[in-house]
Amino acid sequence: MRVPLIVAARIMACCAAALALVGCGAGQIAQTDSQVAAVDGAFGNVGSTIALRDVLIPYPHNQQGTYPAGSTVPVVLTIVNQADRADELIAVTSPAAGQALVLGTPRIPPGTTVTSTAGALPTTGEPTSPLVAGELRVVLTTNQPLHAGLNTPVTFQFRNAGKVTLPVPMAALPGSAGQAP
Repeated sequence: MRVPLIVAARIMACCAAALALVGCGAGQIAQTDSQVAAVDGAFGNVGSTIALRDVLIPYPHNQQGTYPAGSTVPVVLTIVNQADRADELIAVTSPAAGQALVLGTPRIPPGTTVTSTAGALPTTGEPTSPLVAGELRVVLTTNQPLHAGLNTPVTFQFRNAGKVTLPVPMAALPGSAGQAP
């Protein structure tokens, strides 16, 4: 009669130890819960069909690290259409821009990725380099200065997926990666 009692006690001890080990991480923050992609730009999703990745404003071509008010500023981004039907980028707005243009081909076929380009942009006015078929550009005409190190809110509106507002950062100074201040 003692043997079954000892076996039952051992089984209960093993079950209690297993429950204690399983519960050790309950309610804890995992080390991977706050990891983000190793890209400079913002990211976000529009509904369950459109993903915006690596959204950023290129660093300005001046020593001040600032786009003055009235500048034509490109927004570089990657759009992933995860749906089974085409969608279209119909509008881009920002409180920092008096005007925003979507140039080129705003239609994103189903199951494809479209990456916008900065193109050759003068300090004011329209882009000077021509668009090629399938190319997309997003251009803001600023109504206030844009400074390096600050995010600019930009809203992207899609015909089917809806809209999302992202805090778009300015890219780092070219050649500054990995350098200590």
